[in-house]
Amino acid sequence: MAERQSAHRESIEAQVVAGNVASQARGSLYAFIICLVTIIGGFVLIGMGKSVIGVSAIIGSLVTLAGVFITSKREQRKERVEKQDTLLSRKAR
Repeated sequence: MAERQSAHRESIEAQVVAGNVASQARGSLYAFIICLVTIIGGFVLIGMGKSVIGVSAIIGSLVTLAGVFITSKREQRKERVEKQDTLLSRKAR
């Protein structure tokens, strides 16, 4: 019975991980599409003679992308350090 419960728990965990990966991929795709539309819109505005607004849209999109990238890298680094500390503390026992 315990083996069945363990197998069931592992299958549920695998489904959760697969769902999280799919969700992250979908989110990245949506963010890319939104950013691309905003940048193209900026170029269209520049072409229509509204250069200040167009350049603002392009720069705003790029700054947002850079901010998200930097934030995610910091979070990943923080998680790696925490996992490493956890593993080291377990080995010390």
